[in-house]
Amino acid sequence: MAPNADVVEWQTSQIIKYLFADDDFTNRRLDAGLEVDGPPGSDDEHFDPVIIGDKLRSVADSFNDDVLKAAVKDMTQAAAQEAIEAAFTNGVEAIFQSQVCQKAEVASEVQLIRASVAFGLYVWKSSPELKNKVQCAMNAFLNSRVGPWLTQQGGWDRVSI
Repeated sequence: MAPNADVVEWQTSQIIKYLFADDDFTNRRLDAGLEVDGPPGSDDEHFDPVIIGDKLRSVADSFNDDVLKAAVKDMTQAAAQEAIEAAFTNGVEAIFQSQVCQKAEVASEVQLIRASVAFGLYVWKSSPELKNKVQCAMNAFLNSRVGPWLTQQGGWDRVSI
């Protein structure tokens, strides 16, 4: 059964939680005897945020540092003004625009996912004090911009990153 929007939002939050886990703390296997409670309908045993997160990390590592650096500057200024979600969206859009022409064979939603993860992780590494704000902004961005598309695809585990 395909997940509903609540399940996709929960999956998104689990992936983001994994992406932003401290490197010392990160256990690369989620299925280490832990049972994670999800929303009703999230009984899909194929979903693993660790596998998806690792794929997203490797994609994020391939992004152009110059574009990321410029976007981080705007993001840190916006954080001081509490306009973090708007700045996050603007940063992702800038990265997306620089990458969109290069990967025409990849769905634009996948490109947005890749750009948001690359930007979010880069901001976190550059400004660790923004970790919680970036996590919230990334979660809001992904749920609003690609959440419906992810639901149509059948959830995160059905999308080729």
